[in-house]
Formats: sequence, structure tokens, C-alpha cells
Amino acid sequence: MSIFKGKNLCIEVTGTSHGESVKASVKGFPAYEYDNQKLNAFMERRKASSSVFSTPRKEPDELIFNGALNNKIDGDFEIEIKNVNVKSKDYNELYAKPRPSHADYAWYLKDGALDFSGGGRFSARLTAPLNAVGGLCKQYLEDKGVSVVAYLQSVGSVSGRSYKNGELSLNEIISLSNGFPSLDKKEEMLNEIALAKREGDSVGAIIECVVYGAPAGVGDNLFSGLEGKIASLLYAIPAVKGVEFGSGFEMCAKKGSEVNDSLYYENGEVKLKTNNNGGINGGISNGFLITMRVAIKPTPSIFKEQDTIDLVKKENVKIKINGRHDACVAVRAVPLVESAVCIALIDEII
Repeated sequence: MSIFKGKNLCIEVTGTSHGESVKASVKGFPAYEYDNQKLNAFMERRKASSSVFSTPRKEPDELIFNGALNNKIDGDFEIEIKNVNVKSKDYNELYAKPRPSHADYAWYLKDGALDFSGGGRFSARLTAPLNAVGGLCKQYLEDKGVSVVAYLQSVGSVSGRSYKNGELSLNEIISLSNGFPSLDKKEEMLNEIALAKREGDSVGAIIECVVYGAPAGVGDNLFSGLEGKIASLLYAIPAVKGVEFGSGFEMCAKKGSEVNDSLYYENGEVKLKTNNNGGINGGISNGFLITMRVAIKPTPSIFKEQDTIDLVKKENVKIKINGRHDACVAVRAVPLVESAVCIALIDEII
């Protein structure tokens, strides 16, 4: 199991990729009547599809609620999602042979595991119930006037539109990211994925996320900072390898006079000339747009031959991974980024 313990929320995720089901048990959620149609639509964004970027493993991801009646939740509840389309035989040849860049070898060092079928508890399959909880948080926040939206800014070597190139409106992001979740360069990004897939390979991506309407004063200093909480939840997504807020690493090569966010009054209202800090100062939201970028590594399960070791025979071996895998896992991770941010925000706001 894996547990998130926030100020108000406690989320426990259990299950394995090839087990009977995956679950999320939630404590401390406010009384709320959710829209089931909206929640299912949010789950659809994470599901596998027939698109070039997606794994062929298709799961219905039907949500089974315990502790919710007539779409009403109050405090504690559990969401269970059955694993239906499981093919453990795809991993028969990989016994004791850790897949490069997967959790397999680290898992072996921790627990002595040798059967790495489906990634076990380290599989991205466990993000399905987490996504469901995030979908509920997203609905709750939207009812409070807070909107969290994410999109692909780049895929492989193809870079598209970014919040760094000029402020984006909420409606603009929603309308442009329908279908394939990028604001532009959709065909180029799909072609980049298709090429990698034909070569038996995969590509990484950058996901950007923007928060509209976040109240000022959310978060605190040091260990209670909002950036830290958001980042910790983002890193729960298995493929995430980097997080930056605002202009992030780009500020490192510049002077303070170039990146400081100057304040000014306009008609009695405080404004910022720039938002290089991404709407957070000192770990506290300042009332302006919260912006962040998330680095998603290429899917480590690829069809090219790779070098690894046999932990039983203690020898070097080569493996070819079969099974069903995403050529670009980042596409289906876009709603997961929204989920992570929504969970962090709701924990601070309720």
C-alpha cells in the first residue's frame, strides 16, 4: 500500500497491476454530491485507446464506490476498480530479469522480488484509482471557482505552445486540448510517437499545468509549502522525473533584475508585470496563476533488445519485452497531473 497523509485528506492506494483490483481508500473528504457523468468522462482521458500512443491493454475502469450513496460522499469512502484484461504470461520470460529503468531491480533490493509481472505495486495501473479521487477533487474545486487544466507542451523533439510564450486563457486551453491533449502541433506530436513505435521504441514529453482561480494564502513555509505538496503528489505518478514551477530552471541563467516579478496597482488592484515564480512565493499562493511543468520519461517498456542481468543465474543477459505498453505514456498522464494538483489544492482548501 501507499499512503498520502495531508492536512485534511488521507488517501491509501492498494492493489497490483495483475491482481484482482486496485483501490483507493479516502478519509477526510468534505460532504459533496458529485456528477457521475463528469467523473466517468475524466476517467476516459486516462484509459487506453486505439491511438498510436496507447497500450492495447484496455480496461473498463468501472468505478465501484463503497461509502457513497446516490453520488453523495461525506468523509470516508473507497473506490475499487477491477482488473479485467490481465495477461501475466507476457512476463514469463522476464522472471528474475529486471527491466531497464523500471522499478524491478530496486524492488528486488527492497523486498527480494523476482517475479516482476506487470510491475506489481509499482505499476502505473495503480494510478487509475488515484485518478478517480483526483476527478472528484477537480469537480469540488470547480464548484469553488478553481480550475486545474493540463496539456502536452512537448513530445519527443516536437515543442508546442507554452504558458511561457504568453498567458493562456482557461477557455483557450479547454478548447484547444480537446481530443489529443496539446494546444498545437498535434499531428507532429502524433507522428513523433508513431515513428518511435515503428522502431520498437518510446518517447517522453513535458506536461504543463495551469491553475485558475486558486485563492491567495494557500500553503505555508518550509515543509508546509504548497510547491512541496504539489510536487510530492506529482512524483507519485510513476513516469515523472522532474517538476518546475513558473519559469523554473530558465531563471538559473538570468539575473534577479530579469526575473523578479514586479508588483503594481491598476485601478486599486494588485497586479504582477511577470509571473516567473508561477503564482507561489515562500510556499504560499499569491493569488495569480499557478503554473508548472512536469517531465515525463519515455516508457521504459520498449520492444528493442536490451541488456540486463539474471538475478538467479548471476549473469548478464539480453531481453526483449513483449506485452502491451504505451509508446508515449505522457498522453494518458495529462489527467493524472491534474489529479495530483487537485488533490494537493483540496487538501489545503477544505
